[in-house]
Amino acid sequence: MKKIIQISAIGTALLLSASFAFAATPEMTDGFVCPVIKTENVLNSPKGGTLGDTGHYTIGGPDVMVPVHATNGDGTGVPPGPHSMPGDTDYTAIWASQPE
Repeated sequence: MKKIIQISAIGTALLLSASFAFAATPEMTDGFVCPVIKTENVLNSPKGGTLGDTGHYTIGGPDVMVPVHATNGDGTGVPPGPHSMPGDTDYTAIWASQPE
């Protein structure tokens, strides 16, 4: 019985590794780091700025490459417009350069 369980575990591991090997590569987007900050104290930094007329602030960062849905608002966040903020389930400080 122990041998059957071991063989089953090995077979399952092989099937799982094969499925990961053939998984599709996620769609990537150029993006940038732009955390949503609720205090204007960040304006003391030369990289600080406002996010439109939303009452939110940020400190900008370098360009990055990330999967589309790993970005703010699942790829729909726009810094000067509708976007997610800390506490929202789809918030991240990484934004897509072009919203989907």
